[in-house]
Amino acid sequence: MFKIYSYLPTKIIFKVGAINELYKHIKGLGKKALIVTGKSSTKKNGSLQKVQEQLEKENIEYIVFDKIIPNPISTTVDEAAEICRKEKIDFVIGLGGGSAVDSSKAIAITAPNLGKFWDYVPVGGGKIPEKALPIIAIPTTHGTGTEADPFSVITNPLTREKVGIGYDNTFPKISIVDPELMKTLPQNQTAYTSMDAFYHSIEAFFNINANPYSDVLALDAMKRIVSYLPIAYEKGDDIEARIHLSWASTEAGITETLTGVIANHALEHGLSGFYPDIPHGLGLCITGPYLFEYIFDHIFERLAIVGREVFGVYEADDKKAAKLAIKKLRDFQELFNLNKRLSELKVRKEDLKEIAKTGYRILKGVIAVTPGNINDEDMSQILKNCY
Repeated sequence: MFKIYSYLPTKIIFKVGAINELYKHIKGLGKKALIVTGKSSTKKNGSLQKVQEQLEKENIEYIVFDKIIPNPISTTVDEAAEICRKEKIDFVIGLGGGSAVDSSKAIAITAPNLGKFWDYVPVGGGKIPEKALPIIAIPTTHGTGTEADPFSVITNPLTREKVGIGYDNTFPKISIVDPELMKTLPQNQTAYTSMDAFYHSIEAFFNINANPYSDVLALDAMKRIVSYLPIAYEKGDDIEARIHLSWASTEAGITETLTGVIANHALEHGLSGFYPDIPHGLGLCITGPYLFEYIFDHIFERLAIVGREVFGVYEADDKKAAKLAIKKLRDFQELFNLNKRLSELKVRKEDLKEIAKTGYRILKGVIAVTPGNINDEDMSQILKNCY
């Protein structure tokens, strides 16, 4: 028997050219904004300038905080939060990939409350943030779905804990999803981010709390990614492909809100917490098929559905169809050189056990909704299989 809890308070504006209508949606949010972004990509693709022009159109002052790195860290969040307090920032704009938008959420809850960001993390202080600044999400990649969920993933650089948090007040107030902003994504980022969305979807489909609402979105997102990622990978400015991949990412974000991910994200968070240079989407591709093989007996019926619906597997027997689904997934990932071994990425074998323990400890919630009742020793074995 399934249960559905649906709460999505975000106004999502999805259309080509939506960035040019930002000014319509920021009226009444305040007089001063913090634009949270990375060091270079939004400057190069022109999206930062577009946001600045929209703010100026409404006579809104702004400060650009451009120190966000691919795996954002808590000390940077704390620095930005202090700027918000001193400069009396009214709202926060996350502009860029998932790292920038996630950071904007973390800043939004840290700035108006006491202390530092880690005080509001379950493995840190565990406080519930009472207040939050309004958040505007403007993704420039089609991967995390953070525009449609409350989650923010931040790493503590001292403990190497990469933790996801999410509260009702970390949902973006407004999300501007403009596929036009994705056209300049390089090939590797096109693949990494799209497969991030794919794994959000497939993990939600296997989650023990999966339901008809999330299933429809998850399957549709996976089908769009399998159909349009090869096109966008080869021809980055194909706007139709970017539209489908952008919508797949947003769908995947909604599935995270409705259902959530499973142990594959715990494996990857442990991994990139120790090795932050490993892109999140790549890490998920490395560990995902091995996790599915490990818990195969608990997911093969649903895996068979993925094989038939997403990869076009024609096999009546569920177990055979499920095995073919894993093969098809690996074949698909191979198109983008995503079937790496951990040894190729200079991961030390002696770190695997600690990586597994850390991933298990910081993301017990996603372990609990993973079929198969796995523990940290199981996770360690899965990482060894990936090595």
